[in-house]
Amino acid sequence: MSPTPLEDQVHDALHRTAEPLQRAPFTVTDVRARARRIQRRRTAVAGAAVAAVLAIAIPVGAGMVGPGPRSDVPPATQPPAPRITGTVRIDPLSASVGAATTVPLINVDEPSLTVDGETVDLPRRYDQLTPYVEGWIGIAFTDDGGGRAVQVLDPDFRVLDEAAPASGMVVSADGSRIAWASYDGSRWVVVDRDRDGSREERQTPLAPGPQDARVRPVGFLPGDALLVARTDPSGQLESAIVVGPDGTTSPLPDTLALGSASDVTGLVSMKTSVTADGSCWEVRDAGAGGAVAWQTCDYSLLGFSPDGRHLLGFTDYLTPEGSPTLAVLDAATGERVLDFELVGSRTSVVGIQPEVGWEDDETVVATLVTGDRQYVVRLGLDGTVERVGGEAVEVEPGDVSLKLAAPSVVQQ
Repeated sequence: MSPTPLEDQVHDALHRTAEPLQRAPFTVTDVRARARRIQRRRTAVAGAAVAAVLAIAIPVGAGMVGPGPRSDVPPATQPPAPRITGTVRIDPLSASVGAATTVPLINVDEPSLTVDGETVDLPRRYDQLTPYVEGWIGIAFTDDGGGRAVQVLDPDFRVLDEAAPASGMVVSADGSRIAWASYDGSRWVVVDRDRDGSREERQTPLAPGPQDARVRPVGFLPGDALLVARTDPSGQLESAIVVGPDGTTSPLPDTLALGSASDVTGLVSMKTSVTADGSCWEVRDAGAGGAVAWQTCDYSLLGFSPDGRHLLGFTDYLTPEGSPTLAVLDAATGERVLDFELVGSRTSVVGIQPEVGWEDDETVVATLVTGDRQYVVRLGLDGTVERVGGEAVEVEPGDVSLKLAAPSVVQQ
């Protein structure tokens, strides 16, 4: 029996949409995360197009006349991207040396700032630095060594304005916003500025309290909101507060410590319980009143990627040396995407520092300590490992000299 005109329409429509998928090459480059996202988008668009054609050609409830659909039409599907299933070892001694990182680095022991491979001396010790208008905003160590001050600086690091005591500083994923908190004598005040200085700063005073009820911004959220942590002086536990752009504040309950936040998805990570040998963490949706997305007792959850798709998992119990392992997780589900492990983690004192930075959506920059040496490494979601810079920095046990100037994760 010859095909009906209706069948020919369906056949031709399917081939017009499926042919590009058959011709699309599938190479090793698809391992890279950006290529995986492109492939997923193409598959989704092609699938939607096929569904739309079928909906037009075959209305719901219409019966087929004649023989069934042709069997020679291939399914419009895309093979899954290859995945790295084994653990990637980090050996800073044997790793290839890559290009200078775009993430600025600070040497806190010999005060200097390295940006794009160029190093300049600093007039004082800084814990953090980020560009602001024509100059900088920095978190400086105070003279007594026990506190920090926020300083607005000119291009030559001369102080234009200062407030102390101050918290750590957070920078949005796109670098456009900067936030910190300072104590005015009776309460902590959260300050939020645009990097280019185009908007007057927002100040949100929190409830009056003692100075040791410390407040620190954790990360930005969608809609110009901000996630803030407040410390309970009696137990050093942190509660979570969402600060809205209009100055309103709302709590997220049942937290012990905060990890990080995504200004793309609104997801936040927080520690919710402590076990005998570790801790348990949750990822919640700040925009849904803190609804739990998933939870784990296998990792400390710190550091969303700029696009919000990935989250870093360190060991569930962090030591001053950091974490010997690092997992890249799917931020929406908690599924493990990739595992890194530092060479020597089973025989000596080593650790990846949890104050990490994302160079882009697919690349993490971190500092790590092995023995008495500290290195800077670049870790790709495609499993690549590079050492940034040639020489290691000598450090004392339990100490670090190199820090990311504006990390994605800011610890207490």
